[in-house]
Amino acid sequence: MTHQKRPNNKGKSPNKDKEIHKPNVPKGHLEVPSGEENNFEKRKQELQDETQQFMYAQSSKFSSVARNLILGVIGTVWVLTYAEGTLNFPNGWLFSSLLAGLSFLLIDVIHYYTDSFSYNRELYRLDKYVTQKDLDAKHEPKMDSINKRSHFFIVIKFWVLIFTSILFIMGLLLKTSVIQGFLSYFENNS
Repeated sequence: MTHQKRPNNKGKSPNKDKEIHKPNVPKGHLEVPSGEENNFEKRKQELQDETQQFMYAQSSKFSSVARNLILGVIGTVWVLTYAEGTLNFPNGWLFSSLLAGLSFLLIDVIHYYTDSFSYNRELYRLDKYVTQKDLDAKHEPKMDSINKRSHFFIVIKFWVLIFTSILFIMGLLLKTSVIQGFLSYFENNS
């Protein structure tokens, strides 16, 4: 699976990228790229593959840590609100953080389902591609689209995590006597 960005070459010769025109060579005459240029392309592809693997590893770590944080928030809210067989939310902040946490988990499931489905479908389509042109024109753009969508989901999950954390912290502060003491102090003095 390659993830190299390729320029749109519609209507151009497939060897257009390999054409090298020098002042001494008549126009239209093709020269074979030098070994240095081939080495550059190989190295560029290696770096792109390495970067892609790093991105997958970091994405997996982020998702795992974020999921654990959200489950921690949900568990803490449950412990704080479930007493004697009933749910009793002490404030709207904790209830909102619970809903935001559940939303995060739903987004997480949708993200992994769509990515798994898309990658699996593209894996089976690889058998139908018979030329390099098929790979360049069909496979590469599809993989780029899947990667962009996956990145979009990661960004959304990050912001939902931040939002959930803020709601949770505010709910905890209001639940504790620290904030309640400050509020009662200001109410009594006004």
